[in-house]
Amino acid sequence: MADSGNEGKPQSALDAEIEARHTEVLGHPQRMAPLERTAEAEAMAVAYWRKLRRSIYGEDDTPPAGAKIPEIHFTMLRCPELWECISGLSVQLSSRGQIPVRDRELVILRTGWLCRAPFEWGEHVRIGRLLGLDGSDIERIIEGSTAQGWSEHERALLQAVEELHADAMISDQSWAVLSRKWSDTQLFELAVLVGQFTTVAYWQNSLRVPLGGDNAGLAAR
Repeated sequence: MADSGNEGKPQSALDAEIEARHTEVLGHPQRMAPLERTAEAEAMAVAYWRKLRRSIYGEDDTPPAGAKIPEIHFTMLRCPELWECISGLSVQLSSRGQIPVRDRELVILRTGWLCRAPFEWGEHVRIGRLLGLDGSDIERIIEGSTAQGWSEHERALLQAVEELHADAMISDQSWAVLSRKWSDTQLFELAVLVGQFTTVAYWQNSLRVPLGGDNAGLAAR
């Protein structure tokens, strides 16, 4: 799945590409085994999980009773200092960031799709839907900035993600459109947000982090 465009591509071809990417990323053993679920590891994982959930869903959100801590937390606790930094920036962007929730999830999902990141894409399809995105939004994100139905602001937002992915820079055109609604701080945050979730895609793909039971990877809609 080397290209980033899906315009006019038959569903069968896209399905084949998704299957090939899943085989490439997920069809081999995980490269870094998770920690054993000891009481100490469980306590550390719960703290990280709750912090991330609160940042995404709100200060009053708590994990459902009996919910199992996702394995990814135990994998990343093998590198606790890095995991604290990585998760800390995600918390900052979610809980104290200035980009509106819908725009934030559009950015993360387009980033995850362009990076062909099964874990990231599947998780944020689920999160995005809980935060208000619908099926038509998801399909348009896959197609990208050229899809019909985006507002001028949203089209520029998706285009900025594509530009950062392709050229490591937002164009003057996209910047000008986004600056009609956004402050300099929000524009700076956009570049950081894309960079953060590109980094997340890099290590999730490279570690071959397995999908959870409710994560369909790149097939998630």
